[in-house]
Amino acid sequence: MNHTIISNSMDPAFNLAAEEYLLRQKKEDYAFFYINKPAVIIGKHQNALAEINLPYLEEQNIPVFRRMSGGGTVYHDEGNLNFCFIRNGNNSDLVNFKRETEPIVAALQRRGLPARNGERNDLLLNYKKISGNACHVFKRRVMHHGTLLYRSDLNRLTGSLKSDPTRFEDKAVKSVRSEVVNINELLQSKETTPEFLHNLVEDLLRHNNDWEKASFSTTDLEMIEQLKKEKYDNSEWNYRYGPAYTFKKRFQSGRLVLGVKLRVEKGRITQAEIKGNHQPTEHLSILENKLKGCYHDKTSLFEILLKEENILPLPASELINSFI
Repeated sequence: MNHTIISNSMDPAFNLAAEEYLLRQKKEDYAFFYINKPAVIIGKHQNALAEINLPYLEEQNIPVFRRMSGGGTVYHDEGNLNFCFIRNGNNSDLVNFKRETEPIVAALQRRGLPARNGERNDLLLNYKKISGNACHVFKRRVMHHGTLLYRSDLNRLTGSLKSDPTRFEDKAVKSVRSEVVNINELLQSKETTPEFLHNLVEDLLRHNNDWEKASFSTTDLEMIEQLKKEKYDNSEWNYRYGPAYTFKKRFQSGRLVLGVKLRVEKGRITQAEIKGNHQPTEHLSILENKLKGCYHDKTSLFEILLKEENILPLPASELINSFI
């Protein structure tokens, strides 16, 4: 029996924690659906800073979360719904994107939409992407989850995921950008996203006899909240878990030119090299030493630059842009 749950939360950290809890702590099959507040969700093996447009996310107050599955970066908001299918199986037959998305494809086709599987573990409408998918195997269980763009803000989606890949050298999984479209553009329905989600789930329940409605128990909610607090609300997981990388950037302000090269492992700067025309040059050497051991994030870097502002050629508020 497939236990079907629609989340009452729009907190990305809660819903990501719920997915992990259902996969690792439960034994039954589940279909879990949710809508998140605006957020960027990166894959387990990705470099967060290399995937996002950090200034835009800061301006728009959009947080970043890391999920437990691999794959590329996606944008969530109130116009985007998410599905997660968890089931038991044999080790040799757990990962099959086409099979796992079949219920969603069939439901969309029943609405008159020409949905189909793409070549990159995605779902397409008229050759445009409406869904990105990823999976994670745990023992003899698999979690397959994906997005559905229904009425998402595509301008914010595009703005959030713009990045400059030339700044980073790493072995992280890279996202592949695709042309996207909202389902609502083709469906031309007046349904809100929650209404569309509700109708989608009701359709799936009608056409799958082994699906039944379910909900989280009080104990479930307590366990999910604990996992959310320990992992998915934590910068150690969301930003610092990713693979080691080398960050490079050239910065120019007026006559000042700086070249910054940082080696980052487990979120911390292990090597720093700063070249430029700032005099005296020993000030740059002092800064290099101060940066070692610092987290490669804006808050930590700004604290270092602020403390050393008396020897720096520019205020910390201006110089920070050359290190992130």
